[in-house]
Amino acid sequence: MRRRVALALCAVLSLLAMGNGRPPWTARRRPHPSPNRLAMARVAIADWPDEPESPAAVDPERFANALRGICGWMPPGRATRYAGWILEAARTFEVDPFLVAALVYREGRCRYDAENGDRGSGIGLTLIDTRMYWENVRHGHLRYRVREDGAWVDRDRVVDRFPFNGPRLRVPEANVYFASALLSMWRDQHASVDEAFDNVTHRHFVSHFVWGDRVRSDRQEDRILTERRRLLEYYGEPEGATPIVWGGVTFGCPLHGCPRVISSYIGSEREGGARHHRGVDLESLPGEEVRAVSDGLVVFAGVDLPGGQNNRQLRTTEEFEAVPRSQLAAGGRYVCVRHPRPGDLHGVRSCYMHLEEVRVHYGDHVSRGDVVGTVGRTGMQTSAAHLHLELHTEQLEDPSEVLYGLLLGHREADPLPSR
Repeated sequence: MRRRVALALCAVLSLLAMGNGRPPWTARRRPHPSPNRLAMARVAIADWPDEPESPAAVDPERFANALRGICGWMPPGRATRYAGWILEAARTFEVDPFLVAALVYREGRCRYDAENGDRGSGIGLTLIDTRMYWENVRHGHLRYRVREDGAWVDRDRVVDRFPFNGPRLRVPEANVYFASALLSMWRDQHASVDEAFDNVTHRHFVSHFVWGDRVRSDRQEDRILTERRRLLEYYGEPEGATPIVWGGVTFGCPLHGCPRVISSYIGSEREGGARHHRGVDLESLPGEEVRAVSDGLVVFAGVDLPGGQNNRQLRTTEEFEAVPRSQLAAGGRYVCVRHPRPGDLHGVRSCYMHLEEVRVHYGDHVSRGDVVGTVGRTGMQTSAAHLHLELHTEQLEDPSEVLYGLLLGHREADPLPSR
């Protein structure tokens, strides 16, 4: 009897809530670390250009190759299966397959058995948190509400291909199926949710997939949309960000998916002021391909060792592995490329540091966009993996100025003081 009364009371309260501006449900949220305020200050929403469109028709083979390109380690057969499941689910729920694939990489790192990750909770390829959706997904239906003409209106979609539970979300096909369904819900619901809850300003409804009803930071969506741009480039559409001409040299992006975000600037202090940063650091993940910013000649491919001007050219993987990581100086494994420019004997030199893999040799000719290595953290003591980029002419140049538009950020957000 008491249970029936309680249920009836809840129903009455829900109906009352549907008639006013308050949402008739408990705010959905996931356990999550506090937002990184320094990271939030690095880039503003107004800095971002419009996101590129996805192709109207997606070729499954090219899509599988793009998935392999971004995941790195994925066997061809698995990439084909994952691509097929993503494309099928995206068609079923009319969402962007490149966005679903971006979640697969950014959230679960392409691992079907992923758990928790840097978000604090979630299961499977896209880190879905079942607790966040217990009111929405029940008995083969996805039910939610949107605000229309001053009232909350019910929506209902059938999602009965798989049970919605933790064990099943570890199955890749089921995970991308529910991820696509939930993305379709947030696409329909995000405008209503943004009006009903306090949110940090954000660009895309995918923020709600990460945070729930209350978006506390827009940086997660920045990173997911970056992975989406990377996937589109691996797919071959579009070609990527528009190159920049500076000093007679045409420059492209040092990483896929530009624009990319600067996390630390030239001149900022290192080692308590004992030295100063000679380039910019770019937010990036271990294993990302590092690309030559322009045509040129590889003038260094080796390691930075302790002591002034103590650098060693190396050629083979065995030679690189023979140098203990603990003995590397700040630059770690790195590559420098000299780019010719009219009327200048020296040209422009670009250097790419902290690499995990070096994929070119001294004397190689490279074209803009060619892969010279992969992102790592060699030579670093405490920092997370990232790409350090330097530009030199007769003097040290500032990549944040030379490559503005390909690289985004605000210098005042750098936590380390500059000289």
